[in-house]
Amino acid sequence: MSVFRVPNLIVCHLLIVLILPATLAQEPPPAPETITRAAADDTALVADFYPASEDAPALILLHMLNSRRGAWNPLIPDLQAAGYAILNVDMRGHGDSDGEQDWDAIIADMADWTDWLADNERSGDAGLAFIGGSIGANVALISCAESDACRGAVALSPGLDYRGVKPEPALVDGLAERMALLVAAQADSSSSTAIRQMFLSAKGDVSARIYTGRAHGTGLLDSRYDSVSRLILGWLAELFPELSTGQTDDECNPDNYKRGSRGYILCSSIPKEMKPINEDHCLYEEMYDRDSDGSVCEVSRG
Repeated sequence: MSVFRVPNLIVCHLLIVLILPATLAQEPPPAPETITRAAADDTALVADFYPASEDAPALILLHMLNSRRGAWNPLIPDLQAAGYAILNVDMRGHGDSDGEQDWDAIIADMADWTDWLADNERSGDAGLAFIGGSIGANVALISCAESDACRGAVALSPGLDYRGVKPEPALVDGLAERMALLVAAQADSSSSTAIRQMFLSAKGDVSARIYTGRAHGTGLLDSRYDSVSRLILGWLAELFPELSTGQTDDECNPDNYKRGSRGYILCSSIPKEMKPINEDHCLYEEMYDRDSDGSVCEVSRG
């Protein structure tokens, strides 16, 4: 019997030919619309707007000090895939926005951006949430507390006092009937200490997570992306339970999955792109949540 052997180089070329069409067939997410508008004092402000369905909640993203809106690029595809409209802002004095780093003016700008979303029908009745990093986290908490449309805020590495921006009163009063997610790294001592104090003094529905390491603000996306992304998306799903999850009838059919000896659907039969299965998912009740944390089939961080 003769054996036909293909050189490794040819095999590699064949694989490239087979894989390339599938890769090209994947459509990239829609490009953002760059918005330039004048603030109340005529300062030119710039943001990227990522549209979604008419009834989608809106998320306003706020970067760190001396950073710019591109710092959120790792997270934006996951937020888009989850169905949110996104306004990714260069705060005044940063990035492409003009003006000085005037933090009272920046907080006022956030109210203007919120009005812009409503006036231009860029977000539905579901409301909005702010997500910020470092001093942007402080601005996010305060801005949410001052907005009737805001349901909650995510704060990556907030502080008790960054350049006079103090968010703790917002957690005590303005967010008393709303939600907040506070995140920091353990060795980022000023922020990890701050969120412990904020957590204890807050009156609303507040969650806190402290990671190992020393990453700060949007740097948490670089050091712990998979975990931080899942944390934010899971929290947002609780904040906006009415948002369509994109679950299809076929996806929700329990007969499409294998069950274990105790009758629960096995994680091994769930496609990777569907994981994790959170408590708002149609399959959650058919699965065994071993640690009762509202999530099953969590993807390992490796």
